Amino acid sequence: MCLGQNSAHHAIHYLNAQLGALYENSLGCVKQSGTGLKPLDRVRYDFALAEYHIGASHQTKFIAQEDMMFSAVFSKPRLEFICNHEAILFLRIKHGHFNSEFTKVGSAALVPDRSKNVTLYDTEIAFLMKFDIQGIRGHTTKIGNSSHIIQLLVLNFSSAKLVSHLNTGEQLALTSYMKKYLEYLHSAGHHVLFSLPDFDDDRLNLTIDYSLESHVNHTLNTEVQDVFGVSIDEINRNLSSKWLKSIMDAANGGERDAVCLAEYRSTWTSMGDHPGVQFHIKFGAPRVRALCQREVVLYFKVDEIYIYDDHIFTKGAKYTYNDWEMAFVVDLVKEIDSSFHRTKLDMATIRFCDHFSKFLGFDASSDATTTLRTRLIEFMNHYATVLENADLHVIHLVDLSRLVSSPRIGGSFAEFQNWGQNDGIVMDVRQQDVIAKTDTGGFDFVQAISQQTITEHFKLLWQSYHNAESEYRKILGKWSHGNDFKASFGALKISFMSNEKAIIWVQLDEGTLKPPKGTKSFEFYNWSIAFEVKIRIMTHEEVLSSSKSWFIRFIESFAWKKHGNHEYRTLVHLALDLNSSEFAYELSKFEGLPLGNRSAVEGVKGIVHYLKQHYLPTLIQHGYHILQSIPLWKTGSFPPPLGLTDVTFQTYSKDSVDRQNCQQMSQNQEIVLVLLGMTNFHHRLPTRLQYSTQWFVQSKKSISHGAVCLSRKTFLEERLFAHLKQLNDATTIVPTPHRGKASNGSIPIFNGHQGDALGLALNTWANDDHRWERSDRCQWEPNGGNGNSYIWSHIGRWNHEHWGSIDDQQNGAYMVSCQTKNSLDLPSSPNSDSLDITIRGEINIGLSFQNDSSTWGSKAIGKWETILSMKTKPDGSGIAIETSGSTQPDFEIIRIQGEANLKDLIDLDALRSLVKIDMAGVVGEMKQTFGGVWEHCFPGMRAYSLCSPAFNARGDILFELHPYAGSNHPPIRIMQSRKFGESEAPSTSIHKSTSRHSLTSRKSGSYELVQGSPTLGIKPSKASFQKAIWVIRIQERFPRRGFLQ
Repeated sequence: MCLGQNSAHHAIHYLNAQLGALYENSLGCVKQSGTGLKPLDRVRYDFALAEYHIGASHQTKFIAQEDMMFSAVFSKPRLEFICNHEAILFLRIKHGHFNSEFTKVGSAALVPDRSKNVTLYDTEIAFLMKFDIQGIRGHTTKIGNSSHIIQLLVLNFSSAKLVSHLNTGEQLALTSYMKKYLEYLHSAGHHVLFSLPDFDDDRLNLTIDYSLESHVNHTLNTEVQDVFGVSIDEINRNLSSKWLKSIMDAANGGERDAVCLAEYRSTWTSMGDHPGVQFHIKFGAPRVRALCQREVVLYFKVDEIYIYDDHIFTKGAKYTYNDWEMAFVVDLVKEIDSSFHRTKLDMATIRFCDHFSKFLGFDASSDATTTLRTRLIEFMNHYATVLENADLHVIHLVDLSRLVSSPRIGGSFAEFQNWGQNDGIVMDVRQQDVIAKTDTGGFDFVQAISQQTITEHFKLLWQSYHNAESEYRKILGKWSHGNDFKASFGALKISFMSNEKAIIWVQLDEGTLKPPKGTKSFEFYNWSIAFEVKIRIMTHEEVLSSSKSWFIRFIESFAWKKHGNHEYRTLVHLALDLNSSEFAYELSKFEGLPLGNRSAVEGVKGIVHYLKQHYLPTLIQHGYHILQSIPLWKTGSFPPPLGLTDVTFQTYSKDSVDRQNCQQMSQNQEIVLVLLGMTNFHHRLPTRLQYSTQWFVQSKKSISHGAVCLSRKTFLEERLFAHLKQLNDATTIVPTPHRGKASNGSIPIFNGHQGDALGLALNTWANDDHRWERSDRCQWEPNGGNGNSYIWSHIGRWNHEHWGSIDDQQNGAYMVSCQTKNSLDLPSSPNSDSLDITIRGEINIGLSFQNDSSTWGSKAIGKWETILSMKTKPDGSGIAIETSGSTQPDFEIIRIQGEANLKDLIDLDALRSLVKIDMAGVVGEMKQTFGGVWEHCFPGMRAYSLCSPAFNARGDILFELHPYAGSNHPPIRIMQSRKFGESEAPSTSIHKSTSRHSLTSRKSGSYELVQGSPTLGIKPSKASFQKAIWVIRIQERFPRRGFLQ
């Protein structure tokens, strides 16, 4: 054999020679046994390669040949090899026939019908099948090399696939009969052949690489469309796309790894040290052609190669060649682990394939060109390593962790309790995590904004505007730049990333483009151009300077009518910084553009130029980059309790999201934007909000627009508990001194028993002017460790000894016992769309007396309970605040000792009237805060409302965001600052009106309230606009108290 070279040609010749010899043996057996049918099973395998017959199951051994279902006399078979894993077996039928009723073979009732016979003459049938090389190791001193291996080629007949072109009528029947023949050959042992013998003593192994052997061109169906389930077309599109990106990177001075698919220089390798042959290659798009499921031919197209004498390329090329194509055979590897499925080229197996390569203009007779060719092949083996180091050998990647199917994010916090009902809700453990694990991380205010709501926002804008005539609306549907670029657009799409950036996709349905450096226009369809942009919080002045068209419309928005042009607060805007846009080629789609052609480069550059330099600035001008608007109170102002005094944002997700995986994230893993705010000028934490869990409950019913979370401290402790602490004041009864007639509503005690002389009465802390026993301790304290229950408890006892009365029965020790115990219970789990806070109390009053001759006493208990409910309004306009239950306790005498009766010692009706459970203040302020527009963040021109309230395990209160269901421009109440302790003044409204406005004033205590109806519903004149601003400023000067404004 040709040691050191590929011996595949010799091996194929050897294998076919064996087949020929075995075939000749079969012919010899046929001649010896006589012509016609062979009746004996013991000799039937001997002529298997020469003849084969299939009869009906009931037929006798001696039967006419025409009554056989299949009968064939064969020519010599032969093998051709596709690669190192598959071969083609050619079987030629000299003459014979088959019966077209092949499905009846094996039936006991079959009587062959000669009219159904189809004659076969000189018919060649080819089967593609897999094969393996198996070795038998032996040890014997009779062979020169004591250790030897006998190589066997084992054909897998069961994997055979017909690759011949047969007409439709013949194919099914003939294939069925021939596969039975292959089974017969396997039984006869003809599937095993010997490979080349290797019994010499030189200890050198033969190299047999069938993939590199020349293949006869024939019209067989051997083309492989996919490998490991991945389309070859898809792989080549991916390679062309990477190549085109490499060209663009090369034009921008990219690094070697980034440009290596587009060009490479010998000076970038160790070959740069060798004088005489230096080169600079400009590659075309690489492509692959599959030989089988495990091997491909990798083609490197050389558009241009410049040959230099040395490593100094500025002197000009000595030779230039064009349109070469170098082919290499490479093994494929499929890697599967828990996270990824990778299909990659095993670059360690790469080998040059001469007969698939093309070297146009190459002079094989020249020693110089032959040296160049050798050096170039040497370089390409190094180049394979370069591609592998750049991960360009991975031709298909599936990230399993990103492709987990999941329900759509959305729904209320309580929906998961309905699991098991046929309401379309999908249960997931992370739904419970929202309640159990959400954490504000030390921030007062967290608002999570879903990626879906931004995408939906762009979609609604596009649906509303793309057929409009106004310029600011029309550009979302159609836009042009002179005659060089015209396009119709789909809705913008967005995907957030972990580094406070986002990918936006500009969808181009169709259009025409003339590249800036081109001379001809061309049409395009269904392109999607991706840009990576930063996300920023921008000042209102910064936005106004570049988005004047937007501001004309913004003055009609919820945000501006509530917060615009105020002295003590300003608006900031969470926005896409489209000026920072960076083209993301790998995430873009160019349907129909020949990415493997260099002409595509100018098309891509052209579309990026027009969009980045002209279209995106137009979007900025009209304000489409603004995602949310947030009011921010200025230093020196007196913000309401929820008025943000500092705000930042971040992207929030469990896993890192970048360009490579942003499109593969499941909805369970979707990244969100979170606004992080501080109130009352608290110092903002310098840290990021760490991931705890997703912020959204998951449901198939809807998408979530976002969630709001107010920290326990901000809402529960500083606001709700602070207001409900007044209930502790109002229900804590203590004895208090009085002289003469009781005052401040106090109730005298021990009536008829020296009551006036004792000077004692009962009163609440709320009414007691002296508050002689009170310290400012009416705080709600946790009751246990679950965070859902809180208590207030107070016990007051008073003892007084009285002597000197004429009636000795009234001399003695008088005792008063007052105990108040209140409890506040938060719901431990969501309940539909309602959140119920239960507040209940128990008041115990005891009066007693003791002296040497008598003891008496009496005790009464009064109980009350009220429920503060927060319910989602069915019309989507916010939260309804309601109360139910008792407002005063009913006292009941529970124990009498001796002759005394409490009702004779104190006026129980007056005592009942003394305690008043007044929830009006907290209800009014919560209605103002939660009952309508959510006043702390605005999406575009519109507004949010809140729904689905719930407490999490930390005591933070959570809400879902929902688009406000009111009209576009409803009456707007003016949000005002307040100083702590100021009382609430009536609200003032600004209504959309086309009439002239009038102003009236009235005094209410120390507050001056201004009411009016300035014209803001239409484009205002300069005068009317100034008056409207003046009205707002006047009200700002006279703030009112709010609960959670």
